[in-house]
Amino acid sequence: MKTLLIAFSLAAFTAAAADKPGTAKVTGTVVTPKAVNNISGFTLELRLYEYDPFLADVSADLVAKLRVKNLAHKKGKETKTEFTLTESSNIKPRRSYYITCFVIDAKGKRHLMGEKDGKRGLCKVLTGGNPNKVNLILRDLRK
Repeated sequence: MKTLLIAFSLAAFTAAAADKPGTAKVTGTVVTPKAVNNISGFTLELRLYEYDPFLADVSADLVAKLRVKNLAHKKGKETKTEFTLTESSNIKPRRSYYITCFVIDAKGKRHLMGEKDGKRGLCKVLTGGNPNKVNLILRDLRK
């Protein structure tokens, strides 16, 4: 019984420590692979969103946005772009975070999408064991 009580206390302490606010800073690299066609004059747009994982019908809130204008890439050579999203925001308790990454033209049309380690799915960051540093690999949205 005493062991069970200690286990519950440890679990509560760990959960409380995980909910302590920290910085919402996310850093990483956006990689444009060799196979991607030439890019010139496009914009790389990264956004950090915060959401409540226990509320299904509530939209996510934009926490930070970064735009890198005049993105350039030549087919046949890999291009790397370093980024830092938000320096001042803090992580809120019991919230989750994800980032989006798109290459857009002057009219806002999306051409390329960045995916965490080149794998499809939501790019979760900061909480729940997810990293604060990510590697995003761009892919053509038309393929």
